[in-house]
Amino acid sequence: MPKNTLDEQKRTCEMAAYFTHCKLQPVHQILTLRTALNMFFKLKNYRTAASFARRLLELGPRPEVAQQARKILQACEKTPTDEHQILYDEHNPFNICGISYKPIYRGKPEEKCSLCSTSYLPEHKGKLCPVCGVAEVGRDVLGLRICHLQFQR
Repeated sequence: MPKNTLDEQKRTCEMAAYFTHCKLQPVHQILTLRTALNMFFKLKNYRTAASFARRLLELGPRPEVAQQARKILQACEKTPTDEHQILYDEHNPFNICGISYKPIYRGKPEEKCSLCSTSYLPEHKGKLCPVCGVAEVGRDVLGLRICHLQFQR
């Protein structure tokens, strides 16, 4: 993603933060956390960067990675503030909208694709699901029905 403007940098950081919540193997999780940690530290969002550093250290990375994370964590703890407002709350579970890639936090309204169950913000109701390309977002359907009469001869 481009990082020319502050808004582009913030959006890139948001996407990196969301990616740290994917269910990945520990080796890949370490990579996503390192990326998010460095991006947030450069953006001067120290409180959030410290959170990524702690999560990274819990996974038991290589000694040189752990040492770097501890250094960043110490620096972040001196000024535990976030300079920029970002659409990310690490403590509230969320789904990602399949069109806008913005978080849909638990308790907020969301629409689902009736086929693949991808989550969407309510403003995307009625659009064709770009993930499966088959179903309409938010459409209530009965689903596949199998009648035992179909199998009798």
